[in-house]
Amino acid sequence: MIFKHKFRVRWVDTDTAGVMHFSNYFRYFEACEEEFYRSLGMEPDRIRGKYGIMLPRVETACQYKAACRYNDAIEVTLKVREVGTKTVTYDFQILNEARIAAEGFVKCIAVNLDWKVVDLPEEFTKILRKSTL
Repeated sequence: MIFKHKFRVRWVDTDTAGVMHFSNYFRYFEACEEEFYRSLGMEPDRIRGKYGIMLPRVETACQYKAACRYNDAIEVTLKVREVGTKTVTYDFQILNEARIAAEGFVKCIAVNLDWKVVDLPEEFTKILRKSTL
């Protein structure tokens, strides 16, 4: 399953020429991830409370293919690439007028509240794996 969410490029995310700064593509990846979890009935801030885990990023990448500019209507897609025992990896695309503006991925690792690496909780992995169908 591919999850999609639409955004409009905000002024604060652009430089003086109105072009979105490269670092902000990751902000839209993460905003899409937040909406993805909401669509699964899991508020991102409640994952910590319910499962006792956090999901810090351990690896990221992005290829920039076309500029996004202030006020562009963009669509960000998220696909769960892999759910491991301790990690989850998401693939992202940012589409601007149906053209691929950027592609990337984010890999997260489960840590407990003491920042020790732990296994992803079974219930959590089941929910994520169902979303890959």
